Amino acid sequence: MSKVDGYSIGQITIIELMGVDRNKIVNNLCTQDLRQLQAGESKETFVLDPKGRTLAHGIACCSDKKTWFLTVPAQAAKLVPHFDRYIIREDAVVRDASSEWKAILLPPESPWLATSNAAWTIGSNCQSHPDGIAFAIHAPWISRTSKLLLIQQEHFSSLTSSMESLIESDCEDRTGWEQSRIENFWPWFGVDFDDKNLPQELDIDARAISFKKGCYLGQETVARLDALGQVQKRLCLVEIDQHLSDLSVPAAGQILHVEEKPIGTITSLAQLPLSKHYWIALAMLKRSAFQTEASLTTDERLAMTIRRTV
Repeated sequence: MSKVDGYSIGQITIIELMGVDRNKIVNNLCTQDLRQLQAGESKETFVLDPKGRTLAHGIACCSDKKTWFLTVPAQAAKLVPHFDRYIIREDAVVRDASSEWKAILLPPESPWLATSNAAWTIGSNCQSHPDGIAFAIHAPWISRTSKLLLIQQEHFSSLTSSMESLIESDCEDRTGWEQSRIENFWPWFGVDFDDKNLPQELDIDARAISFKKGCYLGQETVARLDALGQVQKRLCLVEIDQHLSDLSVPAAGQILHVEEKPIGTITSLAQLPLSKHYWIALAMLKRSAFQTEASLTTDERLAMTIRRTV
């Protein structure tokens, strides 16, 4: 299979903050320590509600004059009021900048990244085009080093004209990159989890939560759960072998059972290339199942192996 230059995924949610205190506001609402976030830096983080549940998961990144929070599409209607509610006396303004930019997801093996046209993307985790018409942001959605290219709408065609294999693939179906997303364990809001989940149920604490920073919205719940040291359900990376059954085909949303007891739900899955029987998936599993970190056979006659994600 030939390598692709990138996946044109359209609009994502871009929450933009400007002002002297913009990083203070972001820091107060996110699980990562972002107060000292410098221009060119980015961090994966959660945005929580007052009860410590996940309003969003994404990337906070900083340039000279603005700080962005980037996440899955169609989240601005709830996130902009949420950020704005906690700006009281601070010098900060928040707005929805989603419609101004189009996104391209670049795998690390993208041939375009090796061309002179992409030279400007090399440098920091949040690198600006010399003319300010685009940003290249470290976004480990499909690998540890994949990039998110954000291009102003009016410059999209001209800046992507040198990309020979740009695949149109929106964020809803994730055609072409879903397997990589699952393998790289990048949970998708609205698919693998929602605002009913606690952040530790996503099992990415080391990547997205600071347990050393000061107070932030929802911290009490996060700290209490950290002290207890356990959650009752957790997102897991699993491999599924369908050879045991010609009838049961795994599907997103499917509830899995062992000895007639539900153990969890498949949230995302992708069939492995050149295989009729093997799948890789994310599944929200109950404590009784994810603690085994072993292989099991479900009542649906699917052989499932739970893999460690770190």
